[in-house]
Amino acid sequence: MAIIYLKNINKSYDNKVVLKDINLIINEGQLVVLLGPSGSGKTTLLHGIAGMIDFDQGDIFFGDQLMNHVSIDKRNAVLVDQNLLLFPHMTVESNIAFGLKMRRVKKSVIKQKVDELIRLLELEGHEKKYPNELSGGQMQRVAIARALAIEPEVLLLDEPFSKLDIMLRKNMQEFVRALQKKLNITLIMVTHDQEEALSMADQVALLLYGEIKQYASPNEIYEKPVSKEVADFFGVRNYFEGKIIDGEFHSPLGRFSTHLSDCEKITFMFRPEQISFGEKQKDSIEGIVKRRVYSGDKVMYTIDVRDFEIYVSSFIHKDFKVGEEVALQANFDKAVYFI
Repeated sequence: MAIIYLKNINKSYDNKVVLKDINLIINEGQLVVLLGPSGSGKTTLLHGIAGMIDFDQGDIFFGDQLMNHVSIDKRNAVLVDQNLLLFPHMTVESNIAFGLKMRRVKKSVIKQKVDELIRLLELEGHEKKYPNELSGGQMQRVAIARALAIEPEVLLLDEPFSKLDIMLRKNMQEFVRALQKKLNITLIMVTHDQEEALSMADQVALLLYGEIKQYASPNEIYEKPVSKEVADFFGVRNYFEGKIIDGEFHSPLGRFSTHLSDCEKITFMFRPEQISFGEKQKDSIEGIVKRRVYSGDKVMYTIDVRDFEIYVSSFIHKDFKVGEEVALQANFDKAVYFI
């Protein structure tokens, strides 16, 4: 069931287009990531969903209710900003209880809810502490607990882990993902981090220059990008350009069999992990190892093929040296291609 529907959303500031023709459906219980570089419009979109700003054009629905002019306090969507904004003079339990007190909830109900969230967010032993006595991860959990206290229909997170160190960031990503699944809450999160988006999301909306370029599962958006623009955003890739004649792909690297129809101009894309080392054979791409970069369990190789660089990611048990001749295998029938 769709819980949020954005239809033809547009937004500009000082004649500069920030969001252009945004259409998005978010289903109940999904974790959706708005991904994009700085200035792509993702935070503006999140703030519009929260009700902090009005869009210039378009409609926003929560379920079947039009929310265009519904105030922020009546949207049942809570935003946790990257700056957290915990009250420094309040303890952990007082911060969590704040929204409930503002709604004049009974003290007994507040205590029960706060105790429940303290356990859920693993904050036992920190109830009486103040924000300046907490770690970054603990402050993050307090902010999320405060947001969850009022039982929102939608939880919005804006770059929630950007200020955490790498290990704590990984831990919080896993924690929030598990929490979201446990509560079955709809969560929309903004990030510029591709790895974070791919590891956490049910669906990823990639925003570039204020437009959604692709909205798909992490697997699909990475392995089956709809354009070079999308492919480029997700890092290292190999492009092979050429044409198809009588079941063969003709390129400067050689000729390779394919089941695709004849085409005067086509570009195949392979991720580094989609090209493998193998034995020399008819469809092999032969080259020389130009560089190797070790990164734990994998090595990224740069292979020189007729003055053309091909990137190959391989597990460490395949150990080729710089200057060594190698043969590469690429399945053109399974590759993404652009015409």
